[in-house]
Amino acid sequence: MKTYFAAKLCLCAWLFVFAFGGASAQEKTTDAPIRVVTEEVHLNVTAQTANGGFVPNLTPDDLLIVEEGAPQKIESMKKVPASVLLVLDTGGDLNFAKSLGWTRLTAKLLVEKISPDNALAVLQSYNKIETVVDWTRDRAAVQDGLDRKLFSGNRSRFSDSVRAAIELFAARPLENRYLVFIGDALDSLADAETRRKAFRDLAAANVTVHVVAYNKMETMRAKGATRSFQIGEERETPRIPEFILEDLIRGLPNGMKDEFRRMMKAERLFVVRLDRKSVKLARQKREDWIGGEAELQAIAEDTGGFFQSPEEPETMLLAAAQIARAIDAQYVVTYVPTKPFAGSAAAEERKVRVGTHCGGVIIKSRQKIVLAPKK
Repeated sequence: MKTYFAAKLCLCAWLFVFAFGGASAQEKTTDAPIRVVTEEVHLNVTAQTANGGFVPNLTPDDLLIVEEGAPQKIESMKKVPASVLLVLDTGGDLNFAKSLGWTRLTAKLLVEKISPDNALAVLQSYNKIETVVDWTRDRAAVQDGLDRKLFSGNRSRFSDSVRAAIELFAARPLENRYLVFIGDALDSLADAETRRKAFRDLAAANVTVHVVAYNKMETMRAKGATRSFQIGEERETPRIPEFILEDLIRGLPNGMKDEFRRMMKAERLFVVRLDRKSVKLARQKREDWIGGEAELQAIAEDTGGFFQSPEEPETMLLAAAQIARAIDAQYVVTYVPTKPFAGSAAAEERKVRVGTHCGGVIIKSRQKIVLAPKK
């Protein structure tokens, strides 16, 4: 019995020294302990036929996920309603193509084409950041907000709009989240580092980013304005054939059809630009539009979204319909990485690929995942 109590006392003393001595030693060291966290990764996977239709009978055995060269085991695969946030960039101190009318029309078409099972919200960015419509499945309420509550201003605030969008997504389920951006993604106020951080945060937000950009149109139309004298604005490319546009708006409410036709028949005004300050601004903005287009394309590709920067506004409508079909053709696939995330202070970026052996099926998903430390 004495031996038993002696052994027990010795064990308690050893535990006391380990606990407090270890804590003391830990306070003195400069290296934080390594914390290994197993994160479940959620991927939005678009599965479409060649004509853009949904593939309804896909199974986990039909997909292959490869992360950093290592195959991953799919834990679940399901179809769930989406959370779709429209971020509408309606500001800017000098625009040649970006139009409140075309932005509104593109957003309205997407809302009309997308499944009513999805939750929608609308955020606008101009002189300030405003929630036009909070999360709802009421498409009529969204259309009403787009009709009555959109405004334009003389400031571009892309970085601020990203921060506000991420905050809005905090109220939504982690699965099947989409940000649809319509604009040019310029910043009147943010510096370069703030802008880079906005793109990094968006990449880490587990959101698929679809983009309909004005950048190519702006760049093309600003070319003439960079000269000291310019009369008129040329249309560099022909319109989309009328039968394609008519097919696109078939099935829309009559009032919306009329609105589309009015916009598509609108004539561009001729202008004369002689202001040297405007010429200098146009040259700078043209460089910004070119750089912004590359950034938007990269975030769309990295997150598995669609990117379209058309040469004429009518193509924006086709892009909206394409995005609506893609969102409705999504599966949510989850897996636990074979290589766990070491919970360091910095986020960890990994390349990921999703493929299929099924013939006639086109797969699109994220190209990068960002595993971030838990807050």
